[in-house]
Amino acid sequence: MSEHVLNVSIVTPQATAFEGTALAVSVPGSQSPFQVLYNHAPIISSLDIGVVKIEDEKNHVSYYASREGFVEVMKNAVNIVVQELLPASSINLADAEQKLTAARADADAHPDRAHREVLRREVHWAEAQIRAAKLASGQS
Repeated sequence: MSEHVLNVSIVTPQATAFEGTALAVSVPGSQSPFQVLYNHAPIISSLDIGVVKIEDEKNHVSYYASREGFVEVMKNAVNIVVQELLPASSINLADAEQKLTAARADADAHPDRAHREVLRREVHWAEAQIRAAKLASGQS
């Protein structure tokens, strides 16, 4: 067991989605995706819809599709709060691809601009699920 680990906690409004240790955590920062390693400088950042990647002490990598939220890093603790988190292992790729097609059609066709922006977030959510599922299965 490595001494250089991060204590990671990911919570959603429904529950604690992940609690454990990791060597590295990658998150979809609002300005740019970034990775947190041992002794990372303290930071608080907003997160966009995207993929969270966690590498554990045995170099096993887990992927999660994540909705918006924020991350706080301080003293080797990584605390993530997001609206929703789906483990890649629970994502059905075919279903996610169908949701993406439907979301794109809805977003492109809706007459109200503000509502189109909400629908575009659903497009990004479906894309994040597809990315997470493909990464977990070794596809790129």
